Amino acid sequence: IASATPFGGGTLLSFSDGQFGLPLEMLYSDAPEAQLSSAVAASRDKDGRITRPVNVNLLEVGKRKILFDAGSGVNFFPSLGKLPSVLESAGVEVSAITDVVLTHAHPDHIWGILDDFDDLLMPDANYYISHSEWEFWGSDKAISAMPAGRENFAVGAKSRFEKIKEQITLFSPGREVVAGIEAVDTGGHTPGHASFVLHSGSESIMILGDALTHPIVSFEYPKWLSDSDMDRQKAADVRLSLLDRLVADKIKIAATHLPAPGFGHVEKHQSAWRYIASETV
Repeated sequence: IASATPFGGGTLLSFSDGQFGLPLEMLYSDAPEAQLSSAVAASRDKDGRITRPVNVNLLEVGKRKILFDAGSGVNFFPSLGKLPSVLESAGVEVSAITDVVLTHAHPDHIWGILDDFDDLLMPDANYYISHSEWEFWGSDKAISAMPAGRENFAVGAKSRFEKIKEQITLFSPGREVVAGIEAVDTGGHTPGHASFVLHSGSESIMILGDALTHPIVSFEYPKWLSDSDMDRQKAADVRLSLLDRLVADKIKIAATHLPAPGFGHVEKHQSAWRYIASETV
């Protein structure tokens, strides 16, 4: 149900909200076909789609229960929305979560803040998101900026922003969101996408969100442009600088879309990088 690892006097856990499949042409339409086919072979399902897990992290430290993103709820993919029942099975009282720190406002990261009745699943929590995300998704221009068929991304984000507007704290990159948690600008996937570095002494772990999303492509071919990124070139530039930082600073990672539980680290490999998965960080 969950993978747990000690961190900073507390525990960092990874829970599964489920998984979903995306057509290959929605992801890397410009990539060399033969290399792409080889790189994604292990993550393709029987229909040829790329299987994408959704891992959600919870940091329990002191009296705080800090959730990073909230899964998708029941209105995105039928194979997602498992987080509330998984948390309950693990003995985590959902209503007792004190903080929800959001990487960005895509459906599989924010729609899960609402329950089946469109009420807040965690009504007493504090919510955090970057200024740029709040401004973009809360504006009227968000719908027109969406590719055809994804207009509901903007509608869903705006409706959820309305629910948390009294409990939201906006942050800027480079600042602490809460004590010991640094916001990192990883924009490109969305205008204000943020990742978060958890600091404890000499140890650091980065909650990646959608900054790195595939165990082969994101590391061995980070320059490939992804159709799931709103600013494809900026997202590629972010991946390159992020991978350099993860290696240079020996920062471990906890990722939403890498194979469950999404824990691991990055190593430099020839002219690119390599993801080394682990059960704990």
